[in-house]
Amino acid sequence: MTTSIPAAPGRNVGRPHDHALQPEIENAPLRIIESDRERIRNWLLPVLTAALQLAYWPGRALREDDPAVGAVQLVAALTAAAALTAALAARRRRPVAAALAVEVVLIACLPLPQDATLVHALGVLIALYSVAVRCPGRTAAVVGPVLAVCEAGRSVLVLEPGVEAAGEAAVNCVLFLTVVGLGRSRRRWLAGRRTAARDLARAESERARAALTERERLARELHDVSAHHLTSVVVTADAALRLGDRKPELSAQALEFAADTGRETSAALYRLVALMRTSAADEESPLGERVAELSAGFARLGLHPAVRVAPEAAPLTGPTAEAAFAIVREALTNALRYAPGSTVRIHILAGTADGTVDVTVEDDGAAGGVPGGVPAARQRLGGGRGTVGMRERATALGGTLAAGPRPDGAGWAVRAHLPGATSPLHRQSAHHGPGPLHQRALQQRALRHRALRGLDLSDGAVALAVATLPVFAVVVEEPTAVALACGPAVAHALGLLWRRRAPWAVLCAVLATAWLAPLGLAFGLLSPDVALCLFVAGAVAECVAVYAVGAFAGPAGVTWPVIGAAAAGLSLSCLALAAADGMAQLAEDGGGVGLLLFLGAVVGVAFLPPMAAFWGLGAAVRTRRERVKAWEDHALTATVWSAVAEAHEERRRIAVELRGQVLRHADAVVARAEAGDLGGVATEARAGLSAMRELLAALREVTAPGDVPEQRPHPQPVPVPS
Repeated sequence: MTTSIPAAPGRNVGRPHDHALQPEIENAPLRIIESDRERIRNWLLPVLTAALQLAYWPGRALREDDPAVGAVQLVAALTAAAALTAALAARRRRPVAAALAVEVVLIACLPLPQDATLVHALGVLIALYSVAVRCPGRTAAVVGPVLAVCEAGRSVLVLEPGVEAAGEAAVNCVLFLTVVGLGRSRRRWLAGRRTAARDLARAESERARAALTERERLARELHDVSAHHLTSVVVTADAALRLGDRKPELSAQALEFAADTGRETSAALYRLVALMRTSAADEESPLGERVAELSAGFARLGLHPAVRVAPEAAPLTGPTAEAAFAIVREALTNALRYAPGSTVRIHILAGTADGTVDVTVEDDGAAGGVPGGVPAARQRLGGGRGTVGMRERATALGGTLAAGPRPDGAGWAVRAHLPGATSPLHRQSAHHGPGPLHQRALQQRALRHRALRGLDLSDGAVALAVATLPVFAVVVEEPTAVALACGPAVAHALGLLWRRRAPWAVLCAVLATAWLAPLGLAFGLLSPDVALCLFVAGAVAECVAVYAVGAFAGPAGVTWPVIGAAAAGLSLSCLALAAADGMAQLAEDGGGVGLLLFLGAVVGVAFLPPMAAFWGLGAAVRTRRERVKAWEDHALTATVWSAVAEAHEERRRIAVELRGQVLRHADAVVARAEAGDLGGVATEARAGLSAMRELLAALREVTAPGDVPEQRPHPQPVPVPS
């Protein structure tokens, strides 16, 4: 009889080398296209920047016949453009080196006219953005100040030291902080996409292995059923036939045992066909109860098991307990097969500190010392998968297993060491666990205040940039009032640190702190010019807060009222500022109040378009983010369900073979036993065992390491445009 397992659809049948080369051939055009795209992304922006700079200077000077542009200046401009283009082209691979190289080239261009580096100066921002996106936060925190200091030095050399150079340095700081904040936000977004891609790749890998994994699992289950049931029927029937003349009562007992065991075998196989998985109730039962019931069953087959389960191990459940139970079951089956009637000692110990489980199963080899012993035919009943299966179960948990003759006497011993969930072996997994430095970092992170959790460099950079802008405006307008302006500017921008976590609360805080300038003016702490600078430049905070509401607060249908709320808040602040500036005149002329209200309404309407623009930008970013994440979730779900479907298909094919071959012989064993045909019982049991072994051999052949399945088509989600 030949058992064949239907191959999975799309299974490789050609030469291995052809299948190994096929993915390379199919993916070659994709890799070429991706390489071209990456090359274009690397060079497009640097080339455009260099072209704009050369068109502005020396291009415009040459068109105007400027005598200041000579051959030396022209060669220097072309050399600088080429050097900056090459440096920026490497910003994705070597971002820090590219940023420093750009700054060095700009410093080298100091002898040239100021217009010679006007557009090239954008290269510093481009390179810094790449540093923020592609390097850790500490690196960006170091490179940013270095570039800011170099730019401040260039400003001092190009401009006259004083207010103008300080103002340009302040503007550079604001720009650098903004660029770093944007870069860190982009880095966080890319990290999320990479994590989602890894999850999808892992799910796809599991989907590709689903059928093979299911075959291996079912092979172990079928081996357990066949070894525990059919082998015992063959052993009992052979013994009754051999000793029937001397002990006639054995025939009746063997027939009764064959009928009972045949019914158990049929029930187990039918249950396996119906569920194709291990019973959940058995897996959830305590280890001590399961081993006791298993030993009682083998005691009825003639073994003499002596079970000792430590109190710490008796209530265990889970993967470790399941592996221990399977090892005990396989060891008892081997003892029944090769040493029937022997005494088997089962010791199960559990470590209280680390949760490890030690399993020892020893038999005394009694069958070897009794007349008649174990026939050679019975020695060949095993398929060689028992010890291998036990070792696979142990190594799957990171444990060890040793099986062999007992060194202290006759018999066989199986010893397994299974690590628990808290054992050192498990703790060393996943990159060997956290080291001392990582543990110290985790402790420091845990000590941080709840309000600071979740913040990163991008939040601080945005808040600092928004706070610096009004201070710079005050420096330009009234340098002596910088100290007074710092407090309101910082308070106004401080709430932006939590704009992603609590956008509505941050908006309220920003609108409330916008009144600091009118109040400072009303109480005589600030001059009208300083208060106006704080209000106008500080309006950037309101724009950032409105964007945060649109991007992080919820769907657009819920957050759109922020447009009117922000515009109204700004108009009221503006009205208060105007009232504080002209409070004395308003007291003399009551009609001024009506004029202020009218102007406040006009200003509020004027604020509506910019607030709507920032809210719309945030809502668009949120919509794109949700679409991308929805596509990722859809793809992951489709892949997981595809794995489930393939595993189910594999179970269905094996169930068909079970119903067609093994179950027929198992039912025949019961029928022969009920008819009193002991010879027929032995024949049908052997035939069923042979069919089971051929089925296991077919499964083993399909799951061989060299048999790599072809990727099968699985449901794909519809791509969502970004």
